[in-house]
Amino acid sequence: MSGIIAAAFAVLLTQQAAPHPSTQLLYQPPAIRPFEPPSDFGREIAEGDGGDVHRRPLEAPVKVEAYVRSYEVAPADAERAYEQGVASAEIRADQSAGPLDGYWRAVDGEGKVRFDLVLSDAGGLVEGGWRGPDGAGVATVDGGTLRLDGLGVVALERDGAGWRGRLGGGRGAELTLSRPR
Repeated sequence: MSGIIAAAFAVLLTQQAAPHPSTQLLYQPPAIRPFEPPSDFGREIAEGDGGDVHRRPLEAPVKVEAYVRSYEVAPADAERAYEQGVASAEIRADQSAGPLDGYWRAVDGEGKVRFDLVLSDAGGLVEGGWRGPDGAGVATVDGGTLRLDGLGVVALERDGAGWRGRLGGGRGAELTLSRPR
């Protein structure tokens, strides 16, 4: 009989909680893509460019002394336009992010790292996940309250470029959330 009880107890200990259903919206492509080139883009020679547009393939190793100017070919118009499109898309994404968006590190009053936190703050619901030596779990922010599944609650207050609060609603360790360098 004790073997059956021990087996049932072992099953209970090994069961995991159901995964947290994500409340984030599914990905939707942006209305304006970062770079939409015309159909003939890159196949025309830009004004002012001349000379050899394509280099012949290398047939043997090139010695450093053979280089007269730059080691690399200047980027083509398509490459420059693509890089500009990516940079502008990154700027737009940064502008739409809320104050809690990104990677955070929670440190207690003694300077010990308690957990790392990644949050998605798109101006509405803020959620993400935490990971530390005590485990990992889901994190959500409602108002100024950070809820860490399996760890507790932190009432957040703005502190310069970061946030601070007490774990466990004022009874636990004082934490400072800052962006790691």
